[in-house]
Order: sequence, then C-alpha cells, then structure tokens
Amino acid sequence: MLVEVRKMKLTPGSKWSKHLIAAQSPELRRYLPETKLYSKTALAKLVERHGVVFVKPVYGGGGYRIFRVKKLVGQYEVKLEHQKRILSSLEAVHAWIEKVRKGKRFLVQQGVPLAKWRGRPVDLRTIVQKTETGGWEVTRLFAKAAGKDLAVTNMVIGGTASTIREYLLGIGYTSKSAKAAIRRLKAMSLQIARHYGRGYANAIYGLDIGMDRNGKFWLIEANTAPQLSIFKAGKLTPEEQRSLKLWKLYANVNKAAEQHRGSWRRSK
Repeated sequence: MLVEVRKMKLTPGSKWSKHLIAAQSPELRRYLPETKLYSKTALAKLVERHGVVFVKPVYGGGGYRIFRVKKLVGQYEVKLEHQKRILSSLEAVHAWIEKVRKGKRFLVQQGVPLAKWRGRPVDLRTIVQKTETGGWEVTRLFAKAAGKDLAVTNMVIGGTASTIREYLLGIGYTSKSAKAAIRRLKAMSLQIARHYGRGYANAIYGLDIGMDRNGKFWLIEANTAPQLSIFKAGKLTPEEQRSLKLWKLYANVNKAAEQHRGSWRRSK
C-alpha cells in the first residue's frame, strides 16, 4: 500500500497545534494538562494554580530547553536539563526563560504529579500505527524514567526505558491491576490516534502519557514523527517486527515526517 503524499500538506510538528486539536474532543479534553502559549502572565497563573509547571518549545524534541518551575515558600526552584537554580522572584524565573527562549514560541503546561519509580519521575510511551486496513494498532509500550537529577524522561538526555509491566509492579500494582491499567492505556492511545487521524494523515504516533499518583492517565505530548531509534539494532521481538512492518507499509509518509519533524495535514 502506498499513501498518496501529493494530496497532503506537510506542516511543522507544532505542540500547540496538536494540543488544540486534542482539546476539540470532549473525550480527550479530560486527559490534557492545562496548557497555554508562554507569557509571563500565563507562567504566573499556572504556577500559582498548579505549583509545578513545565515550559517547553512549541517546536523541537529530545527534552532540550525544557524548564520545570516549582513554587516553594517565597521562592522558585527551576530546573533546565542538568542545571538547577533557586530564584527569589517570578521575574527572575521569567528572565532566565527569556534568555533561553530568544523570542521563540514556548508553551507553559501544568506539571502532572507523576507516580515515581525508584525515586525518579516516569512517563509512558505508546507507539500507535496505522494498519493494513487503515485502522489503528498499539504496537509498542514502554516506560521512561528520568535520568539522575533530571526533571524530564527523554532518553536522549539520560532517561532509561523499561517495560510498563515492570514499572507498574514496581510501584505496587498487582499482576491483575497492571493488566487492567495497560488495557486502559491502550484504549486511550487508540482513542487519541483516531481523533488525530481526522486532521492528520500521519501513519505513526508516539504518545507520551503520564500517570499520576492516583492512576489517572494524562496526554503530555503527541509526537507525529517518533524517531527511528524505536527500532533497535539486532534481532527484533515479534512486536518490533510487527511495528517495523507497518512502518515500512507507510514508509513514504513516515520518512518525510521523520526527516522534517512534520505532520501531514489532510487536504480539504
């Protein structure tokens, strides 16, 4: 099967656009952390409301240039990759962000109180791919733990991966409750892919999903061009073989999106 690329428009993979598309769905809205385009006013409102926020680029990936801002008593703890500062005012926080932002568009997003494992924050990555018949299938699932002293879980800057089952059992789930949680996670991932499929024609999504301390899932970010590093070198498992087969089926769409970090918008 070959997808006709000429009937689609490749646009940059804007986190803000993807958030707005998800927010159009009443079913998905409950999974979304409060998110706004960055401004000093938005930063002040969200950090006051939630206590912890993340500030990140509208474009880009890999966990770079992502701030975690935590409100303390009379001051703020701010982390940026391996840097950590205690700042006495929101003006000082904003000044640091502005120095890094350099006029580029950023988002400010509610910090989800992630269930920690071995003292480190963890989020979940699901890979959802279009099938031979045009439906959707969850082909990969894994947990990502933040590297030492890091606030984000991205593997390119020190995060580590494990199975979701191992993670859930490690934080106190029983085998039965872990299976139930994985079923919920898969159902949520398929729901998200189907919704995005109405506006995007991408054939693969990498969904970053947080699970809070109460077991609620949150859609932190949807990646419309997850990197090919999901296919490790060497012998592939049956699940990885299936994922690679589907990736090759829509290779012309996937390769272009990967190369340009873009999203295929459906022509109207």
